[in-house]
Amino acid sequence: MKKSFIPLFFFFLAAVSLMGQTRQLIEGRVWDKNTQKGIAYAVVGINLQYGYADENGRFSIEVPVAETYLLEAGQLGYETVKLSLQQNDNLSQVELQVAAQPVQLQEILVSERPRHCNPQSNVYYDAVKQVSQPRDVGDLFGDIPGFGLIKKGGFALDPVFRSFKYEQLNVIYDGGVQTAHACPARMDPVTTHVDPEDVKKIELIKGPFSVRHGMAMGATINVVTQENAEATETMKLGGTLSSGYETNGSSWLTRLQLRGANRLFDAEAVGGYKNFGSYSSGNGTLVPSSFSGYDYSLKAGYRPSEDQRLQLSWRQAFSRDVLHPALAMDTDIDDTYIFSADYNVKNIGPKFYGLALKGYGTRVNHVMSNLRRPNAPMMEMVSTVVADNYGARAEATLMPTAKSLLYVGADYRYLWRDGSREALIKVMNGMPLPNPVRRTDAIWQNASIHDAGVFAEGRWFLGDRWTLMAGLRTDFVSIAIQDPAPDFEAKYESLEVDNEWNISANATLNYQMPKGWNTQLAIGRGMRTANMIERFINHFNIGVDPYEYVGNPHLKPEANHQLEWSLNRQQERFGFSASVFGSLLTNYITAAVDSTLPRKYMGAPAFARRFVNIDQAVQTGMELSAQVELAKHLQLNGSLAYTYAQNLDWDEPLAEIPPLTAMLGLRYQRARWWADVRGRFADQQDRVSAVFDESETPGFSVFDLRAGVEPLKGLHVGFAILNVFDRQYREHLNRAYRNQPESGIVWEPGRNATFFVKYKF
Repeated sequence: MKKSFIPLFFFFLAAVSLMGQTRQLIEGRVWDKNTQKGIAYAVVGINLQYGYADENGRFSIEVPVAETYLLEAGQLGYETVKLSLQQNDNLSQVELQVAAQPVQLQEILVSERPRHCNPQSNVYYDAVKQVSQPRDVGDLFGDIPGFGLIKKGGFALDPVFRSFKYEQLNVIYDGGVQTAHACPARMDPVTTHVDPEDVKKIELIKGPFSVRHGMAMGATINVVTQENAEATETMKLGGTLSSGYETNGSSWLTRLQLRGANRLFDAEAVGGYKNFGSYSSGNGTLVPSSFSGYDYSLKAGYRPSEDQRLQLSWRQAFSRDVLHPALAMDTDIDDTYIFSADYNVKNIGPKFYGLALKGYGTRVNHVMSNLRRPNAPMMEMVSTVVADNYGARAEATLMPTAKSLLYVGADYRYLWRDGSREALIKVMNGMPLPNPVRRTDAIWQNASIHDAGVFAEGRWFLGDRWTLMAGLRTDFVSIAIQDPAPDFEAKYESLEVDNEWNISANATLNYQMPKGWNTQLAIGRGMRTANMIERFINHFNIGVDPYEYVGNPHLKPEANHQLEWSLNRQQERFGFSASVFGSLLTNYITAAVDSTLPRKYMGAPAFARRFVNIDQAVQTGMELSAQVELAKHLQLNGSLAYTYAQNLDWDEPLAEIPPLTAMLGLRYQRARWWADVRGRFADQQDRVSAVFDESETPGFSVFDLRAGVEPLKGLHVGFAILNVFDRQYREHLNRAYRNQPESGIVWEPGRNATFFVKYKF
């Protein structure tokens, strides 16, 4: 209860401190370095108090009298310029000259500028990952507060944020590209289709607080993989060559990037290969987790003018022989194809800032089998599945007045899946069959989902420190199943799915406090239509338990009603971030054992689970993080996260929720070398779902040591010792073995020495 008074306390202090202070009027102009024209509606900050220029770039702002005034100015499409003035300088004719900034196609957040940032958002870029060979993009989420990872082997790590997972998380690449898994057991989640070495940063909106990038129930995650090459008058060529190795599993990778650019054109080609072996846990247990893969990507950009950019991108990724010890089968082949086209134009007019257009298409071909498993001599199974994903979006950025910003647009996504499982039954009831029997099981039953949405999201600047942000979105969703299996069709009177009109909305109040502090109070409603697994799966083992699951085509969309308060400060020597949240989840989609659905295939339990809606579930919790400069070059950082989630209808915890986790690290940074030591701590998780046979997990602590050096210009060498004390431990979301010669659990790797070399030329 006391925490609820913290923002009011800060507001009170700010108001009192401003009362009675002598004010200084500062006037001037913000103008474009190239065109010499004033920049309409530029944001002007003076000693962390913000104001706005008029249509001609002129500003007039009153601030408390001080000896020194630090001014900063910027606008969409321009770099931020800073200027320091003294009391005896001319404060009535200040000139702020701003340079244009290249059009950025991949980003959705501009978090360092309060005028344009998304509510409850953060940007993460962890340099220490560069020396520890992340297996896939999911591995990059491990140290972000609030995240856990569902682990079924050494690859295909599925992120969980708070209580949200799978399609409850809206994961996009480069500002809007969406892809989808083809395997119903998620051997190939969205995090496997792009190489983690290509990721520059991760942008996170922590809840249903943005409507611009599709339906977002739990969070929006934008994985930025590329940066636009810097324009130069003459052709400039360069690139990077990198390679890494780790001892636990004798794993290695190599990667080459080539880039070239001039004033009009830029191009990039990237390719790599990786081969990871099975690793050993802390007590020497060998975890079957090997995999290999190779990929390449091509990007070409054209700038007809400084304010326009056209970009084409093509990417292919190929995974081979991926072992999944916690699933019934392994991946033989997983091929991904991603194409995208972007066009951005800015500075169209004083009130029409810009237009962004994007189109994309993705395909995933996936082949899996049990040929390496102990039940293969009795029944061989091979599944071939495919997933196609196509989409487009258009967004206009408007500045109706000096104190407002509006995004309006529309988007469309089409998802189609199909495939089957071919089984050759050679033994039945313990007796070999003289003539093996072939059986074909439809997996996706030729299903499709169409989602067309329109949205509007605005920022209104209510004063020097207050900003109101709000958004509204409507989605029209159409679902179809073209080739239903006879036994699935017999379970329902009709497979016709009603079209959906799903409405999402949010509002956030932002307050810029003195001395760099910022606080936000956000409320939002985000919706999610039931996915294809929940609607159409037909007696497949896809959960944490041994049950077969059966889809329900008549599920209602689930909704998250979330309230979140945050407080943060980002300064050179001290940073702090805190979030407290609560959610009411209605029509929550889960799966219940149904005694009218006998198990279809051999094994236990006797009945299957059917996906259903429950009336209500709740989640609440918090995340904290801080960084402080203890001494020159020495930084201490830490984080803490906890989520409480409860199924109110069944009066038990929701399944697969990460426990209380914390991180504490110490980093020493010099110009040519750095060292980082960090510990990760997880509490026991005893809030588990009995309905889903979830087991408790003991707590643990694990420590890593990383370092890097630049012995020559452009040459970076990194090394690390992970799990320094060789602890035997498991994360709560790690799955148990399935269809293996022996029972077990997916343990985390034991001690592991890693080496990484990168040369930039």
